[in-house]
Amino acid sequence: MSTTHIQPLPNVYGRMAYTELGEGKKRTENIQNGTNRIAAQMGDGDSREEFVRFCSAMKRQNQGRENEGFEVRVSWAPEELSKDDPEDIQRACEYGYLLCKEVAPNAPCWVTVHTDGEGGCVHVHATIANHDLETGNAIAHGTDHATVKRKNDQLSRQMGFSVVGPQPGAQRTRWADRKSEFEPGAFERMLGNRVEEARNASSSMDEFREELRLRGVELNEVRKVDKEAGEETVGWSYKAHDPLGKTKRKRRRRASNLADDLTKEGVEAYFEEKQRQAEAQKEDAPAPVPVATVAAEPQTDSPAEPSFDVYSVEESDVAQMAGDLQRAHIDRSRKSGEPFMGERYEQLMEAERHPEEQLAKLQAEVDAARREFHASKEARDALNHPCPNLLAGAWVFAKAGRDAKDPVSRMMADMTAMMLRMLLQQAMEEQRRREREAAERRLYQSRRNMWDAEKRLKSAEKALAHEDEREEQAKRMRLQEREDKAARRAGGRVKYGADADKQYE
Repeated sequence: MSTTHIQPLPNVYGRMAYTELGEGKKRTENIQNGTNRIAAQMGDGDSREEFVRFCSAMKRQNQGRENEGFEVRVSWAPEELSKDDPEDIQRACEYGYLLCKEVAPNAPCWVTVHTDGEGGCVHVHATIANHDLETGNAIAHGTDHATVKRKNDQLSRQMGFSVVGPQPGAQRTRWADRKSEFEPGAFERMLGNRVEEARNASSSMDEFREELRLRGVELNEVRKVDKEAGEETVGWSYKAHDPLGKTKRKRRRRASNLADDLTKEGVEAYFEEKQRQAEAQKEDAPAPVPVATVAAEPQTDSPAEPSFDVYSVEESDVAQMAGDLQRAHIDRSRKSGEPFMGERYEQLMEAERHPEEQLAKLQAEVDAARREFHASKEARDALNHPCPNLLAGAWVFAKAGRDAKDPVSRMMADMTAMMLRMLLQQAMEEQRRREREAAERRLYQSRRNMWDAEKRLKSAEKALAHEDEREEQAKRMRLQEREDKAARRAGGRVKYGADADKQYE
């Protein structure tokens, strides 16, 4: 029987160096003696070094990739493959290569066989490059542990190896069948129902964990490593409050004690099957037929993006503002002891004498900023709607092919139209993305220019309001000073009034 484990490799060179020379004292001894720990090896390419260079080059050419490759480890029990039998070693090497092609058929791989493990087991390190030679993309699916384990079991049965776990046709328990074994209100029944609901409402492992949290269920993982085989196994258990228990505490149940389809392997297989069904439905869905589009009427700005067209300034406001700023300039110059006559004073005088010119300059600046903003906004919105012209041409080409007389011509025309449509869609989507990003940058810049123009107008109005407040405060101070002087002068005089005659009695 064989066990498997898969892990991503950000750096293939480091792992290949380990599989060749080992680590620590073993590595030092192999380097000094000119030996290695390779019992057998095979792969795609002329040498290990060429395979390592290929993995590194593919990652450099594709900047978005995180991993250069993946490593699949397969280990057999000594009773099944002997480390002292050359035929068994060669058989393990060929098996590792076939398993790589089951996991990623179009990706290069390199297989290394070891017999120097602590448990004395024959095991292979199969490294798969993270690059599909047909599509040019990274390996998209099939690198999770559940998928590799299933493919390893299938290949083991084909090659005559024994398999760990239930054999094909063995009855696996399902929660839908097992929950009737527990009484209504039992903790196990409540917990299993919550886990099943969370699994059915999810499409990935992250969503599954979030759904469990929303239902008050904690997911715990227990990892164990077999020292002899070096295989790591992961077990799940669920924990939740027991509402009907005697004490308000959390209780725990192992996933395998509930049902097989609620264990880690069962949940991963459920999500994988769900993903395959979604991809099959997507492939079987008919291609959309292009239809003529009607230009949409321009809509007003949404509340989140006001147009700011309601703000306006009159000539009287500009003249009053210029006069107030002139007086404020004179007051500040006198306080600082500097002459107020200068370029700024002349500008303020010119603005007070000819407010219509200043108003026209400000209004022209605001109008230009508004036009730039609305033009860039309309361009950005237009890029959100696909252009149907090229797709319509592909549809006409396909229709002409369907009208052909012989079946072969119709089939070839349909296939050509489908490929043309896919290429056009990809090109149009990329072009729209680039234009949309450029339009958004222009939109943000024009919006900032418009807001700057608006701020200048509003700051002028704010300055006018502040100047009015300062002028009013100065008037109050002058009036208070006059009253104080009048009171001091009246202090030494005789006060005449209704009782003035009594002073001479």
